[in-house]
Amino acid sequence: MKELLKIKVVWRPIWIIVLIMLAMVSVYLPVFKGANQNLTDFPLIVVNEDKNFSEQIDGKKIFASIPQSQDGHSLKWMSETSEKKARQAIKENKANGALIIPANYSSQITKIHDALLSGKELPKAVEVKILLNEGGGQLVSSIAPSILQSLAASASADISGELKQELIKANKQVSPQAANLLERPITTTSSNVLGLPKDLNKGMTPFVLVLIASITGFMGTQMINGYMSKISERMRERGLALSSLTVQLTEMLLGVILMILTSSALMVVVFGFFNSSHSISVWPIWLFTILGTLTMFFMFKMLSLFFGTWGILVMFPINILGIFGSGGAVPLTGLPDFHRFVSTILPTRYIEDGLKSLLYFNGNMEAGLGTALWFLFSYLVVFIVICLSFTYRTHKKESAAQNEPSPSGIHASKAETEEQSNRVVQTSTPISRELVEKTPSTQSVKATMISLSKNQNDTDDDWYRQALLNFTVQESNDTTQNGMNDDVFRQALIMINKQN
Repeated sequence: MKELLKIKVVWRPIWIIVLIMLAMVSVYLPVFKGANQNLTDFPLIVVNEDKNFSEQIDGKKIFASIPQSQDGHSLKWMSETSEKKARQAIKENKANGALIIPANYSSQITKIHDALLSGKELPKAVEVKILLNEGGGQLVSSIAPSILQSLAASASADISGELKQELIKANKQVSPQAANLLERPITTTSSNVLGLPKDLNKGMTPFVLVLIASITGFMGTQMINGYMSKISERMRERGLALSSLTVQLTEMLLGVILMILTSSALMVVVFGFFNSSHSISVWPIWLFTILGTLTMFFMFKMLSLFFGTWGILVMFPINILGIFGSGGAVPLTGLPDFHRFVSTILPTRYIEDGLKSLLYFNGNMEAGLGTALWFLFSYLVVFIVICLSFTYRTHKKESAAQNEPSPSGIHASKAETEEQSNRVVQTSTPISRELVEKTPSTQSVKATMISLSKNQNDTDDDWYRQALLNFTVQESNDTTQNGMNDDVFRQALIMINKQN
């Protein structure tokens, strides 16, 4: 063992794996940096249906209170003209929530103002709607209502402050009922646009399916390749050598079968046993899951063909990076720039988007399903073509190498040739020995070989020459092997005599 440990190459896997693990920590740890998970360009909508603005108190107060960031999250505000359009944007997963300013906003605020100053019958507070996208995941579902409610509360506080100042100037006293309206002239009501049930597994079902698809593709590639290598080696020992083409095509076929079986089992467990909610039939989800798992398998298969025994050192970081970049565990808007860039390249992000659309958005193509299908089909075709091209190229190289005649026997010396002939005579069966004794001398055999080598167009001559060359350079002491060479040599001599 001491001598083995002195070899530098033995230590190579140690330091390579250490370096890769350190690189992975440096890449993945920033995803969880900070006490809170801050999101970037968090999409929200403001809808202003109020067309009758007054000069003093109007719907523009809310727009003046819109923050560009909150609690470390940078916000991306979008404007729509109607509640219907805002709902459609949420159904297409283009926004995480919306604040709806009603058409009677200005007139209602004016009524509250006049009623508080005159002491007349008090109107109701202005009702502002908050629409939520409950399919965005647990983090998104907790941040969106908080931001929208705080925006409405800020606008209500501004209006309340202005009303209080006017009442103070007018030296007006208000009743307890009026005081409540004065404190909260704006109220909010929240509703989920998608109408999904409450038990959504916190919106993590798509991510779990992506996780299983990625790991299955990674492990399936490695295990199928390992077992096929062992089977191929055992068959070679039994004299039944398999070509690389047969082995690789078998591995791909087994991979396809594995992905289909895994996807089917996932449907049974996720939607049968755990009864996870879904907004569309299970069949499209099953087909899309098969597409996703096949894409992951052929991606890892391609990497294994390119990198060989080093493939696992490449596939493992890509597997982890793809899981983080899917946007399932952490929204894409909460990832560092590097991970967001990688997410546009790896298939996991599109598997996540497609599953979200199928599970929560009624399979809406605009909610990410259309883009996901386009990318995944393209990836799958490219990966399969590369795998097949690489396999056939390797097969052609092996075939060309096997068809080349071995030149090893051309330079055999006369002594080596005579020694091989004597060894065969001593170890072969009586029938083989008798035939060999009746054959021409070694010199005549060589002369025959030389004459045969001049005839390049005769296929039989090539076979005789190769058989004789193999015989003359055989140095094995194995009796069985020598007996087999006797047969080859005998057949060659018979054909030579026929030709003579």
